[in-house]
Amino acid sequence: MTDAERTEWRAKGLRAGETYGDDLAVQAQDCGVGDPQVQNRVAAIGTNLQAEAQRLRDLAIPEELIEEYTRAAVEGVMLRMHALKAASDADPEV
Repeated sequence: MTDAERTEWRAKGLRAGETYGDDLAVQAQDCGVGDPQVQNRVAAIGTNLQAEAQRLRDLAIPEELIEEYTRAAVEGVMLRMHALKAASDADPEV
């Protein structure tokens, strides 16, 4: 596995994480973080990432790249949630 491959799969994971994070952020703003719908969305994200990892395994993508992708996807979600928290701390209307 090359550094270029690792970087490519990390970027793919971050993009996926941003998408998941955006969806989760919208729901969290609408319902609140503790709402069961939000918690179900978090669980669904985990399930979706597991399914995506299996799909990549089925395509014979090396496990190291799958791990890079999934780590980056989780990081992308966490970054989006952190940005939402920072925005809500700065502006009580968010």
